[in-house]
Amino acid sequence: MLGLNIDMIIFGLFLVINLSIGLFSSRRVNSLRDYAVGRKDFSTATLTATIVVSWLAGMYVFEILEYTYRDGLYFIIVVSGASICLWLVGLLAVRMREFLKNISVAEAMGDLYGRTVQIITGISGGLSVITLVAMEFKVISKVICLIFATESAWVPVIASIVVIIYSVSGGIRAITFTDVIQFFTFGTFIPILALVIWNQLKDPHQVITLLNTNPNFSWSQVIGWHPKFRTTLTMFLWFLIPAMDPVIFQRISMARDVAQVRQSFNYAGLISLVVCLFLAWVAILLLANNSNLEPDKLFNYVINNYTPSGLRGLIGIGVLALAMSTADSCLNASAVLLTNDIAKPLGLQFKNEVVAARLLCLVSGLFALAITLQFSGILALLQFANSLYMPIVTVPLLMAILGFRSSTLAVLLGMGMGFVTVICWPLIFKGGDSIIPGILANMSGLLGSHYLLKQPGGWVGIREPEPLLEARANRRKAWKRFKKDFKEFSLVQYLQKTFPSQEYLLTLFGIYVIAATYASFYTVPEEIQTNYAKLYHIIGQSVLFISTGLLTYPLWPPIFKNKWFITWAWPLSVFYVLFAVGTWLVLMSGFHTFQTMIFLLNIVMAFLLFDWPFVVAMVFSGVIIASNIFKLFASAPSMADDFGTLQFKILYGLLLLSSFLLAIFKHKQAQKQLASRNVYLKLLQTERDEKLKIALEYRERFSNALSTDCVEGFMLLYQRGKELIEAAKHVQTDRKSVV
Repeated sequence: MLGLNIDMIIFGLFLVINLSIGLFSSRRVNSLRDYAVGRKDFSTATLTATIVVSWLAGMYVFEILEYTYRDGLYFIIVVSGASICLWLVGLLAVRMREFLKNISVAEAMGDLYGRTVQIITGISGGLSVITLVAMEFKVISKVICLIFATESAWVPVIASIVVIIYSVSGGIRAITFTDVIQFFTFGTFIPILALVIWNQLKDPHQVITLLNTNPNFSWSQVIGWHPKFRTTLTMFLWFLIPAMDPVIFQRISMARDVAQVRQSFNYAGLISLVVCLFLAWVAILLLANNSNLEPDKLFNYVINNYTPSGLRGLIGIGVLALAMSTADSCLNASAVLLTNDIAKPLGLQFKNEVVAARLLCLVSGLFALAITLQFSGILALLQFANSLYMPIVTVPLLMAILGFRSSTLAVLLGMGMGFVTVICWPLIFKGGDSIIPGILANMSGLLGSHYLLKQPGGWVGIREPEPLLEARANRRKAWKRFKKDFKEFSLVQYLQKTFPSQEYLLTLFGIYVIAATYASFYTVPEEIQTNYAKLYHIIGQSVLFISTGLLTYPLWPPIFKNKWFITWAWPLSVFYVLFAVGTWLVLMSGFHTFQTMIFLLNIVMAFLLFDWPFVVAMVFSGVIIASNIFKLFASAPSMADDFGTLQFKILYGLLLLSSFLLAIFKHKQAQKQLASRNVYLKLLQTERDEKLKIALEYRERFSNALSTDCVEGFMLLYQRGKELIEAAKHVQTDRKSVV
């Protein structure tokens, strides 16, 4: 009973926090635009978070676990298409500036092709997102009933009503800020779940055995022209095509500019790929632990067997976070479509559009809640939702983004062919996915009617090509700069730039070399020292010499600090000590865990000293060269019994990967800082030049005025002087005459 109370408390706090944030964020909604896309003041991180959680959806947890457990790589390939899709949206961002002013995808289609197309898009998009809301409500119901071991319909209804309340009242701002909370909530769920399952594995090596022996995880057996892979390829294309559904289009409209669209969707694509692969890894762990489970009940198995009280509530709200974030985003999108793109074009007028949107959002939520129990399969529900939208709207919208514009007639004919194909395909071919055939039918109808009926338009390009032209110009500049840098590349100059500017850094590195190398020596058994005595002696003497030189570098005479000498001595010393010696010690010890840890730390240290491309080159070349030299002392490296657990290896593998990413991000951050400083200095220089120009103009004006005044003054003085002289002469003449 206590455990139930703990889970109830966690669940209740989660709902209260979301409801409070949603209601608090509803105070600034003054217009339908505020309700739909906000005021375009969201940060890139906030946009990324709301894209991720609204894109993944709660159903992904169930579907990835089930289908990865059952199909392995087949479904991993499929679900990776969803992440690539987000990256493709970011790639198309430079073509979409004209759509940033729209508050919905239907409004954008109406601007392109008229009121009829706008209404059709609104109806199609509205039905699609309401179906997705029903799907997420079903996920909420399933998770809550499973966590609390109850079949009562009231608990999931309460959770769904909470989503409806803050979606109705708060608009997109409430949804976005609750999405951020839900993003972090779900972010804690994945590692907790994976670690719990990992810790209960009897033998971690059974995961490697599974990956090596199961045909579903063999690339050679998975990829081929057989029915299962063809089905996988069809599903992959379905996930890959940017549908530009109402929710995704709304996220695009929320951005300040196309640059923010590109960045947020690129980041979201990477994060969603990591999330999907992590969930697939959980399914692999479950398969390795027990291959006789029912795939459609994996989440039930996890909850019942791996989660004690308290943890069950945390995992439950992690899945609920995804389901709620997708549901609230779809509810908001449906309200905007119903208000702005169906009611208004049909002539219905509202005194207050915000109130109307809230009422329609409430109706959409209640309607979705009512149809939740009508579907049994979550993936089937997702296919149904996409079949209502992608074969009808996606094709003309994507074609417009790519630069193809046609008439309203051609677009309507394409939409009609796509809709008919979606309806007839399952009847003719007895089931099967009708989304891809519907998309192809729409494209055929659009292009065929355009050229056969000689409609105006064609590949006329986009209306606002400036971002696209700028992106192309930047790519050309980058390519020219790359070719120039490649032609003018000088290894000596590059190494001179990488040399530390402060001498004490060499001393600190020397201390690290002594600590790391001799700590490794201390852990090498005497038997290995005897077997590799010659190599052991070479390593000891050479490292002692190099570390001593590094420690005493500030005391070197100037003749030894010659640029040519130190330019080559520094990188060669780092290369030898970190990677040659590091590789030898790992091989000598038979991949002992401590030696492997030191080697990984060496790589981290190298990333702190050099740029990542140079470090990667040193790592690969160092390992290859050192391994070949090691063959002179031993025919093959002996594998020690203490190789460590698979968990230990994966831990340090993650350390290496995270260090590599940290170095890349640090390099990019340093570049951005330098670029921003350069821009700031240019602005200061420009401002200074302007002020100097104004000062020079004032000086010239003053000089001209002064020159003119002086000349006039001297002329006046000269005239006055002449007059005085003449007057004096007259006075003298008068005196003489008087005398």
